Amino acid sequence: MTSAPSSRDGVSGAGQEVIDHVDAGGVADMAEIARLAADRYGISADCRLHHYPLTENWTFRIEADAADPAVLRIYRPGGRPPVEIHSELAWMDALRQESPALVPGVIPTRSGGQVLEVVRQPPLDSCYCVLFSCVPGREPAEDQLAAWFPRLGAITARLHRHARSWSVPAWFQRPRWDLATTLGDRPHWGSWQASVTDAEERRQTRRLADVVMSRLSEFGDGPARFGLVHADLRLANLLVNGERITVIDFEDCGFSWYLYDLACALTFNEGRADVRELIEKWVTGYREVEPLAKEDEAEIDTFLMLRRLMLSAYAGLRADTELAAKMRADGYSAETCAIAEPYLSRFG
Repeated sequence: MTSAPSSRDGVSGAGQEVIDHVDAGGVADMAEIARLAADRYGISADCRLHHYPLTENWTFRIEADAADPAVLRIYRPGGRPPVEIHSELAWMDALRQESPALVPGVIPTRSGGQVLEVVRQPPLDSCYCVLFSCVPGREPAEDQLAAWFPRLGAITARLHRHARSWSVPAWFQRPRWDLATTLGDRPHWGSWQASVTDAEERRQTRRLADVVMSRLSEFGDGPARFGLVHADLRLANLLVNGERITVIDFEDCGFSWYLYDLACALTFNEGRADVRELIEKWVTGYREVEPLAKEDEAEIDTFLMLRRLMLSAYAGLRADTELAAKMRADGYSAETCAIAEPYLSRFG
């Protein structure tokens, strides 16, 4: 992970993007930190907090009588450095300039900063906060995915088109999700083996990882196939309101294969009976906005398997999260092996 510049000097090269600060002393409880942060945004500390399930960061819906609802993200201490957070917000701001309804807005602190540093006493690490506008809507219903996937394909293509044409700021830094940093020797989320404990499942998953790495190595990461992507377009990060879809949570955005965004959209749904139909609808919607080569389309299943492997790694790295606990309870590793069988029969 990129080392962080001194937050008190702002973001190197980012000009006006200076970080606001609040002193939290030795506070460890994230709800208390959320209330301290709320005050810096002009929201009463006695506001109502709704804690969303823990995945990577702590996220709270903040409700106060004198303000519109908002969503506060508290980044995991020791995680993203300020320059990466500002880079995430820079892409979101650029997307909003082109399509205001596509992504949430960022709400500044009373001092005008987009990022708030909550300074805690050692040995507690400081943590960073961003407040987003609260977008109405719900995650697409599982029985309605066929109706939404053409739209999702088109929206993903719009994100990719924007990323290809956007003049990225010189200071912009986001993680790179390539072979080395997903399944290779420098994985951001660690090894998939951390959460696969059954010997037979580990053997099968090892075989799957070898095939995926071989195929992606041959596929390559040239600019036509690899660039700035959302990298977590799973259903939980899509809010449907009437005919509108809003994309939230760009916290994983970075440089990866464009088709990885499709794999993310099918997270936890790769084993559905209608998965081929969903893929076809997504591809159709995508091609209404951006071209997608037949050779790329032929490798979609490889990206589905990459995503399964990466989430196995995530479950090992973030074993403390509610999402990882649910994956263990649902038998995620065994399901991965079952889903992998047809893929390995073709390519293994």
